[in-house]
Amino acid sequence: MFLRNCWYAAGWSRDFEPRKLYPLTILNEPIVLYRTANDMPIALQDRCCHRLAPLSMGRLEGENLRCMYHGLKFAPSGRCIEIPGEAKIPPQVNVRSYAIRDKYSIAWIWMGDAGSAEEELIPDFVGIDDPRWAMHPGRMDYKANYTLINDNLLDLSHIGFLHANSLGLTVTPEKMFKPTVTTISRGVRIQSWGISGPSRILPRFRELSFDVWQTYDFIVPGVFLLQAAFYPSGTAQRFPGREAVGVEPLHIQFTCQAVTPLTDDRTCYFFAYGPWVKEAELKDFFYDLGKTAFEEDRMMIEAQQRNIDLHPDVKMVKLSMDSGLAQFNRIMNQLMRAEARHSSVAPAAPVEADAFQAKFTHERTS
Repeated sequence: MFLRNCWYAAGWSRDFEPRKLYPLTILNEPIVLYRTANDMPIALQDRCCHRLAPLSMGRLEGENLRCMYHGLKFAPSGRCIEIPGEAKIPPQVNVRSYAIRDKYSIAWIWMGDAGSAEEELIPDFVGIDDPRWAMHPGRMDYKANYTLINDNLLDLSHIGFLHANSLGLTVTPEKMFKPTVTTISRGVRIQSWGISGPSRILPRFRELSFDVWQTYDFIVPGVFLLQAAFYPSGTAQRFPGREAVGVEPLHIQFTCQAVTPLTDDRTCYFFAYGPWVKEAELKDFFYDLGKTAFEEDRMMIEAQQRNIDLHPDVKMVKLSMDSGLAQFNRIMNQLMRAEARHSSVAPAAPVEADAFQAKFTHERTS
């Protein structure tokens, strides 16, 4: 049910300090992450091959990790380099290692074959250290399957309703423009105009109507990059269906987010949200605003998951607003099928939210 030959966000890079062990679960796999003295990230399977004890309960010795059950010591490559009391080390005594890289403020982990990890496939995440934006890092855990969170991010028509009390945008049917969905490399790009205002949230726009040009990319396996530019009222009519080239925006904000499946029914959601750096004084404001809005998402998605668990055979009705979701799922299906052809694993069923949810719920409750 998971795509493995891709980069997942293991966490914000700043959260992994040198010389400490961090146990993680990603795609149902136990992982221990640590940094060497020179700050290089290492990721190993958190399961000693001897008695299956967690290596995260072990001890770092230089760059190596010793299991504190029977003392086996493993190099960063996962190869066992010492067995107490034994002169020879059988070749099968090793643990799996994962490719892991620090980039764009995130520690990215490749869950497939480490030898096939392609660093150029790390999404252009921007990150909290980019000088163009003022953002804090955040994290939120969901009791839900990751596909529901992806679906939420691929259809932002919910903003005017679910987030009416947080983001505070006034939305009526005549102010909602149908988005344009374009396929890009390993993802989709979704763009649209919206007419809004006044906004009771942003002080500058409390008595001002404005047009918003919103463009975002959603990239495999679940990376969301959105920029929203606020323009004077009437700009949308001047540039129907396209960006307002040559017009100075009144305000720009950006968010980068990453969805990481932990297990079949648990998901981690990393986020940062903030204004352009010229309004850096609003950094804390946007972080709090984002947390409020994303908590609204979490409550709705977890409630949605509970409904699915109760009646996993009920299918979702598809609407035209699901175009971005459908195109992204086709890309995921193609990559999963290609991955399956090069492994002994049978091809996964198509990633349609209703069928997918029914299958994993049945397996989890049987």
